[in-house]
Amino acid sequence: MKLFKTCLLAASVAALASTGAAAQSYNFEIINTPDSVKNAFGVAINDQGLVTLNAETPRAAEIDFSLIPAIYLLESGVPAEFDPETDSLTYEQYYRLISRFPDRRNASTLGLRLATKFAAEYDGQTVSMPPLLNTDGNGASSQLNSGDHEFRGLNNNNVRVGIGSAPYYRVDHTYQPEPEEGEETPPDPITLSYAERDFTSRGIWYDGTTLKLIEPLEQTILGGESALFDINEQNAAAGFMSVGLTPTGSDRIDTCLTIEGDPSASNTVYNCVWRAWFGIQNGTTGFFGTGFRTNASIYEMRATVWQLDAQGEVLSHQTYEPLMERREDDLEGMGTYAFALNNNNVAVGQSWTYLGSEAENNLIRARMPAIFVNGETRAVTSDSSFTWGAAVDINDDNLAIGFLLKRFVGVNRAVPFIYNVDTAEFNELPTFFTGSATYPNAISNQGIVVGSAEIESSLNAPRRRVGFIYDLNNPEQGLINLNDAIGCRADYFIVSADGINAQNQIVATATTEKEITDEAGVVHTEQVTTSLLIDADNLAPVENCSEEKKIIERQGAATSPGALLAMLLIGGLITIRRKFKA
Repeated sequence: MKLFKTCLLAASVAALASTGAAAQSYNFEIINTPDSVKNAFGVAINDQGLVTLNAETPRAAEIDFSLIPAIYLLESGVPAEFDPETDSLTYEQYYRLISRFPDRRNASTLGLRLATKFAAEYDGQTVSMPPLLNTDGNGASSQLNSGDHEFRGLNNNNVRVGIGSAPYYRVDHTYQPEPEEGEETPPDPITLSYAERDFTSRGIWYDGTTLKLIEPLEQTILGGESALFDINEQNAAAGFMSVGLTPTGSDRIDTCLTIEGDPSASNTVYNCVWRAWFGIQNGTTGFFGTGFRTNASIYEMRATVWQLDAQGEVLSHQTYEPLMERREDDLEGMGTYAFALNNNNVAVGQSWTYLGSEAENNLIRARMPAIFVNGETRAVTSDSSFTWGAAVDINDDNLAIGFLLKRFVGVNRAVPFIYNVDTAEFNELPTFFTGSATYPNAISNQGIVVGSAEIESSLNAPRRRVGFIYDLNNPEQGLINLNDAIGCRADYFIVSADGINAQNQIVATATTEKEITDEAGVVHTEQVTTSLLIDADNLAPVENCSEEKKIIERQGAATSPGALLAMLLIGGLITIRRKFKA
């Protein structure tokens, strides 16, 4: 069996932009994306200047063609006569093929499993990608390196927390097919090679040297799920974990268990349950015909706050129930999810609930923002005009931020909000214009909010997004477009501001162009995402960039808002990145 490895890393990779720039108002530094991956996204920055990132799309994954489903090759433009012993994938074929392997898209357990997401960190000098649960780090992707890892949170003790999945391994399954009707001699046994892993996900605690995993309460068949999204200065961490099985999950497992011990079964119990999980987590729910991916599971999830010690060991934990109990006729999960935690141990996130009128029998399942404090789950709003949302961050003044979806001209748009946990006061935050979908990402103790927002009001084309900064202490300034703030001639288009620390340093995600020469000597111009470190030491208003800036904005539009949002959010608009609260 030959393992094919692309030679893209041997090619020269040259950015069209400069390695640094003087800003019009804010200075910024480029955090160079490692050559081993195509894209990098900002996550968080602490007061020591440690930055956490998430990288995606390996440039040189090891591909075992004997495990590639034929349909994947066909859809990637690989000709039927392709011979991995003598032929090489083109640039276009490689990236089309790699796009089939993200874990939540790849439905084949008979086929190859690869890592496509890598937790990364920047120490002010270099970007590194630790191996965590894989054998190798630095963006290595292969059957041995098939576990995905992402950082979500970071504290001032330089402890990183996030989510990691176990690497897959191959398990041979031999079964005896039943003879066809009228045949006396049974056919030969058939052996299939399935991919399995020890668990679906684990919350990860990492201090730069030691890795600790958070064990969930429920681990039936697939090993269960847990995640850490944030950690405060007292080593309390917030996230969620599986605490039981949903009614649907329990039914699916019971069905799968019926094949156990059956010598004619071509499936295994694990693979049967995995396929059920895969189908459920890719399910959708929606309003007015618009579907949202639910990111559901066979497991019942609960928002959890763990008290850890300085070595990452669990001392205690508190789980939180949903805003409403599950109806008797509802067989799906009613989970809760915590995405942020402040130093007062107040957590915020999401909870499944029901919208509509039970009397009129028009209840709809939805995820809505929730506050988790002292064992109690509280709603952020009861306004029936909102149909989906999440609270994504909270500072030490107990001010929570998030988004809620609301209908504008027949389309769901994200409305940003701020919520005072102490007074239960709810207010919408400003936007660039009415109907601009706006996602706050982080809020500092100084009252600075950063996030991502639409800057166009077009109804007939995808809307471009920009990173923004908003000062609660100077609301008259409104939202500041960070592309204006770093100067009109910058070769980067900022699409999201992701985290902010006490020194008003911002980690942001931007698009730019690179030239890459493949092994055939062909030069490709590609648009990629990378991270910037912005020093927003001057929060004064900045001048709007004119026509010359619009050229760069059009380049930024090449990454469509829908595609970018899919990178930044998971499931039913659950924020996948975690921000630092300074």
